[in-house]
Amino acid sequence: MKHMIKPALALFAAAAVMTALLGLVHALTLEPIENQLKRTRERIKQEILTGADVFEELVVEPSGSIVRVYEAFNGDGPVGYLLELSPAGYSGQIDLMVGLSSVDGTVAGMRVLKHSETPGLGALAVKESFYRQFDGRKLIPLRVVKGASGEDEIDAITGATVTTQAIAGAVNEAVEWYGGYHPETRPNGGGRD
Repeated sequence: MKHMIKPALALFAAAAVMTALLGLVHALTLEPIENQLKRTRERIKQEILTGADVFEELVVEPSGSIVRVYEAFNGDGPVGYLLELSPAGYSGQIDLMVGLSSVDGTVAGMRVLKHSETPGLGALAVKESFYRQFDGRKLIPLRVVKGASGEDEIDAITGATVTTQAIAGAVNEAVEWYGGYHPETRPNGGGRD
C-alpha cells in the first residue's frame, strides 16, 4: 500500500499543476478571444448589410432561435435589420446572422458565425457558394430541396440536410420576425410604438 502512495501523490501534484496552468491560459486568452469575436461580428455585419454604418441593438424578447436584433442605418436613415440566431443543427448550436433589407425587401445575406457541424458535411455551410443562395431572396418562406431551382428553394448540402434545414429555418424565422415588426406590415400603417 505504501508503494502506491508516492505515485498517487505525484500524479495528483502533476494534475494540480496542469489544472492551474490551464486556468491561467484560459484567463490570459479569454479577453483576446472575446475581442476577436467582437471584431468578427462587426466585420460580418458590414458584409451582410453593406450600406449600413450604424447598428443599434433593439430591445426584443428572445424567442425561438433569435438571440439579438439590430436595426441598421446609414446617413440616409434605416436600411434594414440584422438578426443573430442560434438554431440547433446536427451537432449543436449554429450561431448565425441574417440581414434583411428594408430598402428592397429582400434577404441581404446570411453568415455562420460559429458551429460544431460535421467537418466535410455540415461544415460546408460556411462556404460562399452556400451563403449566396440566400442573398437577394424575397422575404418568403424558404424550403430545403435537392437541386433547388425555385425562388423559395434552398439547395441542401449533400449529407447535411439537418444543417441546411436549421439554417433555412433560422432565415425563415428572421423573415417572420420582420413581417411582424416592420412598420409597413403593421395593421395601423406604420410607426414604432
